[in-house]
Amino acid sequence: MHPPLVELGNSGLKLSKLGFGTYDFGVKSNHITPEQGGQILAGAFELGINFWDTSDDYGSQAHVASALRHVPRGEVVVSTKTSARSAAAAARSLDRSLKELGTDYVDIFFLHYVEWGWVDGCRNVVKDLADVKASGRARATGLSTHSVKVAQEASTMEGVDVVLAVCSNAKRAVLQALPENVPLEDGSMDEMLEAVHRIHRAGKGTVAMKVLGTGAPVLVKDYRSSIASVSRLRFVDALLVGMKDLEQVRKNIAAIAA
Repeated sequence: MHPPLVELGNSGLKLSKLGFGTYDFGVKSNHITPEQGGQILAGAFELGINFWDTSDDYGSQAHVASALRHVPRGEVVVSTKTSARSAAAAARSLDRSLKELGTDYVDIFFLHYVEWGWVDGCRNVVKDLADVKASGRARATGLSTHSVKVAQEASTMEGVDVVLAVCSNAKRAVLQALPENVPLEDGSMDEMLEAVHRIHRAGKGTVAMKVLGTGAPVLVKDYRSSIASVSRLRFVDALLVGMKDLEQVRKNIAAIAA
């Protein structure tokens, strides 16, 4: 049983509905070496997960590099992120990431954690990242955000091919009781879902994150429902879920299938 392959908006990328978030690989207390992380990612690839996400601040790019030595590069969609706030700094960050990842290009390059106070700057920077696409160092560019207001603006931003946004479709009462575990900078989850729908209608790729919150116990305990509820949303192309081992991979694939 493999997760379905989906098209990511109009980006030209085709990836697994379930993506592998590698943040946990970079947490030192987990004691997951790059070699171990690479084996887990390669195993996930065999199970149908060809979408791997990292960032220049996760400490997991070496784990992705290890995995890329075991699978065909052209069959994997790799995304990374930068917190740089200028096009020049972002390009330098991308070059460092490419070196650490051991690859000539990433499939998606995100401006990381875009807050409402920087929305105008983001609009200019992501437009200027056209150069990294023209050079072939990134196939698509976009932004990640916890802000409803940023997501609302993203649908009209030039250069934004993909948006990674906090997205949960759990029961409303549960979300209202977990503001610290489903972190939105502003607005409500209903408004975020509406904004993601608008982004999707604009032809941009949409990827959900924080599907299980930041480890919210009630969402994790009922992870099948939490994951399945987002995977059913027609305007969400793919989901990124943090995973630590192949047992979690198999469980989450089953949740997608549900």
